[in-house]
Amino acid sequence: MENKRIIPYGVINWATLVRECLFVDNTAYIRALEPCRTPVFLRPKRFGKSVVCSMLAHYYDVDLKDRFDELFGMTDIGRNPTPLRNSFLVLQFDFSTVQVGTLAQIERNFWENVKGSVGCFAAKYGKLADWSKIKSATGPADCITKVREVIAENHLPPLYVIIDEYDNFTNELVVSGRDAEYNAVCGHDSRGDATRESFFKAFFKSFKAGLADGTVGRTYFTGVLPITLDDLSSGFNVGTVVNLDSDKLGMVGFSKEQVKAYVDDVFAEHGLDPAIKPSVLSDLKAFYDGYHFLPGSEPLYNSTICNWYLRCLVIERKQPPDVIDANVRTDIGWFRRLAQTETRALEKLRGYIERGEGEEVVRSALSSKFGRAKFFSEEFFPYALYYLGLLTFEDDVTLNMPNLTIRNMFVDYYDELSEVSNVDEARRAFGQAVRAHLKSDGPWRDLFDAYWQHYVKARIPAQAFDKMNENFFRTTFTSRCLDWLSTYYSFETEYNSPEGRCDFLAVPKAGSPKSALLVEFKYFTNAAAEKGNILGRTDPDAETVKQALAYRKALARRPDWNHPIAVTVVEVCGNAGYNWFDLPGYCSQI
Repeated sequence: MENKRIIPYGVINWATLVRECLFVDNTAYIRALEPCRTPVFLRPKRFGKSVVCSMLAHYYDVDLKDRFDELFGMTDIGRNPTPLRNSFLVLQFDFSTVQVGTLAQIERNFWENVKGSVGCFAAKYGKLADWSKIKSATGPADCITKVREVIAENHLPPLYVIIDEYDNFTNELVVSGRDAEYNAVCGHDSRGDATRESFFKAFFKSFKAGLADGTVGRTYFTGVLPITLDDLSSGFNVGTVVNLDSDKLGMVGFSKEQVKAYVDDVFAEHGLDPAIKPSVLSDLKAFYDGYHFLPGSEPLYNSTICNWYLRCLVIERKQPPDVIDANVRTDIGWFRRLAQTETRALEKLRGYIERGEGEEVVRSALSSKFGRAKFFSEEFFPYALYYLGLLTFEDDVTLNMPNLTIRNMFVDYYDELSEVSNVDEARRAFGQAVRAHLKSDGPWRDLFDAYWQHYVKARIPAQAFDKMNENFFRTTFTSRCLDWLSTYYSFETEYNSPEGRCDFLAVPKAGSPKSALLVEFKYFTNAAAEKGNILGRTDPDAETVKQALAYRKALARRPDWNHPIAVTVVEVCGNAGYNWFDLPGYCSQI
């Protein structure tokens, strides 16, 4: 029986990828990258940066010239290669393995990392020269200097230096508030002024010197933030941050067309039931799409998490019940550190969760250089969240949450930092309602009531309701549903239709006899609800009904749509109660 190609979740090595895996071909971006001698490409964690490092290493390695067709013959770049293919000695580093301890321990761990990488390099190119002099190196910078000396003495091809996660361990120092150690690593004094040499700065200076004398031909660094690069100052001030270049945006991530073609390949390769393909595509879009890294740019899917989902799909042969990979979560420590105080962190989260507010920004501020001090300044908060992948462009001047994965993460932050207490108890109560709902095919109203009684009314402080709007309910109710109902439904908030954006949409997954549910929320403050006697009425707001029915009509027109659609209007009256109206019939109030 022929071996099937696997999903490359956790596969980083390019040779393994092309030999054993289904994959999306992003090799065309090598052409856009090659004219730049010192690119630095930044993306949030778990976005597929390491695969690009391996791709470049295999493409430019002089030692792999005879294997070019095997490694790239089936790709875009293989059909039309660039002039510099297979013309460098490739020296790779991965700083994600550098452990953080005391300053002395950090320096020792870094040195061990460098020795290991250079040792592998010397063994690989041992037939080209005698590299034994590097064994006498006294530190990381001296080690690189000795490598360059051997290259110059033997007239060897120049280095292509690839550093993956260049800022991983320095970011750990930043988020944990260890400013003194961070300053020392970057060569700064206690005030943050660049006054001294450090092992880290000296290491990068050795590559800068190699670029000047020709022993280093190209460098490629990846990471999450630009602050370490800027704080290294003269250590490596020749790096060019390219992740905002429009011709390189898609180098890491998948486009909509790529995802569709990739899913087609996965289904064909593994013989999956084509009936579930529409809901698979719906899940991928709702949870992993929406990353606009420039205003008006094509949204990108998080490629790593798409692969995680598809791997689960292939193994289980059905859609995975959990649609959010726990590894993608950004530690709440970052959010706390960036906000400076818990009060400010909660204020920001209330803007996102309770009111659905975005953050206005100036695009030029993203591309300007900034160090740690500016990164933690109050006005820079939204830009910092952008680099962490928590906010991306909603329009030309506004950053907002890109997808349901990030929205769910923010709800978790909100629950943890606000006065919401015993959230786990509220989740368990909702879970009990879900089990009853599934067992008896009960009404959705029972689920919303469990959410209302155990989360909204019991956990949220009364003063919060004065500044809320519909966003809080569509976001937090969806988050509760994701915990328990992802096996049975795909969810979307603010589903975009020709008639506008509906608040909540639950679409049954393949094989389910259940109806889709479309909910439109209407919010009234306690004062407005009392003044208008909202809880006393038996008919919903006419304009909201009209809008909800228009959304249903737009959904039913979709060529791929084959579900009956239940439509509900929920009128929330502060924390006093709510009206639940199933259209066209109406239910009672609570």
